[in-house]
Parts: sequence; structure tokens; C-alpha cells
Amino acid sequence: MRALGSPGVLAIVILSACVNSPVQSPAIQKPAPAKTSTQGQAQAQADTAPSKQGKIMVIGVNGQISKNALEKVKQSIGQVSGDPIPAGLIVLLDSPGGDGVAAMQIGRLLRKANAHVFVTGQCASACIFVLASGVVRVAPSYSVGIHRGRITMSDANAKIIKEVDVNDNPAAKAALEHFEKQAPLYFAEMGMSPELFPLMQTHQLKGVYRLSSIEITKTLLSGFEKGYLEQRAAFYQSQTGPYKMDESEFKSRTMKVASRCSGFDKHHTEFIKCYKETLREPFLN
Repeated sequence: MRALGSPGVLAIVILSACVNSPVQSPAIQKPAPAKTSTQGQAQAQADTAPSKQGKIMVIGVNGQISKNALEKVKQSIGQVSGDPIPAGLIVLLDSPGGDGVAAMQIGRLLRKANAHVFVTGQCASACIFVLASGVVRVAPSYSVGIHRGRITMSDANAKIIKEVDVNDNPAAKAALEHFEKQAPLYFAEMGMSPELFPLMQTHQLKGVYRLSSIEITKTLLSGFEKGYLEQRAAFYQSQTGPYKMDESEFKSRTMKVASRCSGFDKHHTEFIKCYKETLREPFLN
């Protein structure tokens, strides 16, 4: 993006009302999660767990989505190996938003890696670009917040310096117009409903509009990438024992994961165990 003065850069930030909340710093450590924290930065932490079918990678994205978080995801994504039960790559989201361009770049990386994406806290503003990338994606009711894009001055950690009035700044206005052309193309690329971007555009006030469970499902922010669903359903159909299930059962059990396992979002090994248990035990609430 073009620089707009100093010290910040011109960044598309789909901004939420929570930008000043304390969040953890961007850090990836293996095998333990990062402990340090600062204000205004996003955390992209990754853990791996061995499996007979390959590594299980879990990436937690917390706080503001930024270019620094993008770099951390790039570093982690190469460690994904195979697609074992429950998934080769699991992404846990709890973010109020951030840099929309960085979020789309993260999303494309995750789609290529067949990421299973779960909202374990909130996923507002730019975070929805990351959520949309999942070949499996699940978000509880009212955990997703949307609104129209805004231009801000921000640093590499998506820390907001100030919001820019596009009516007084031709460069900012042009940047927003470019972004608003790219966003619906990205959503189409990810297989989202064509209704999602117009719905975002109707909410221009401060804060975010929270989507109901029906709206999350209707916009396809919860759902499955079609080709992956067919392949994965066939995989489970071929299993013996408790993991054997048809496509309908696979979808039903998977949609319970975010709500059942969200308490383990900071303990990735426990999240993996909960995900497996949810797939294995059909009568769990």
C-alpha cells in the first residue's frame, strides 16, 4: 500500500470497537504458546502434534491482524504435513480485526493448506477474511462482526494511529475504492455467498454488526469448501470404528467443535483432543 505521511503507513483496516483492548504480541513458539504480551499487536502462535498420518499444526490468531502476524503465519505454514484426524492445520480465531489486506494474504495461505478454521472468541471486521479461507469453518452465533471498510494510519502491527477521512484525502479514497473492488473478488474466490459483501457495505457506523447463526450460515462463513468436503467425507466413510461416518454426520459433528472446544483455545493439545472426541462421539452435546 502507499505510504501516507509518517510514522504510519496507509493500511486498509476493517476496524472494530475493540482496537484498544490488551492483546498478546505476535510470537510463535514450539511447543509451548508464547507468554509475552503487549498492547495493540496480534499473536500468531503455533503448536505441532505428531500423528501417524502427519503433523497436526495449530495456529492461534489473537488480537489485531497485521503484517507481522502474516509473517508469523508464513513461517508456520510450511510445517503442515498431511491431513490426519482431525486436521493437518487448525486455526483458532479471536480477533477484533486489523489490516484487511494482510488478512486476505493470510487467508490465501490457509486455503492452500486446507485449514480448518474455528472462531473461539470473536471474529470481527478484517478477521472474516481469515475465517472465509477455511475449507472447514465454524463460528458460533454472534461471534462474527462485520461493517464497511475504513482507512486508517497504522503501523506494521496494525496499531491504529488515526482514522482517515476519505472525503478529505484523495489517496485514501482511492485506496478504499480499490479495496472495495478486491474484497468481493476475494469472497468469491473463497466460495462465500455473493450476499456477504453487500451486507458489509450496509453497516457504515462505528463498531460492528454481529451476525446471527442464521446469517453466518447463509453467508457461508460457517461451512465447508465443496471439493474438500467430498474428499474428507469419503475419507471418514472408509474408516472403521468410531470415526466411520457419512457426509451428513461429518458435517453435523464438525459444526459442534467451535462451541464445545473453545475453552481449550490457549491449550492446543487439549483442543486437538476435544476436536477428535467431538468427531468420535456422535451423542455429545
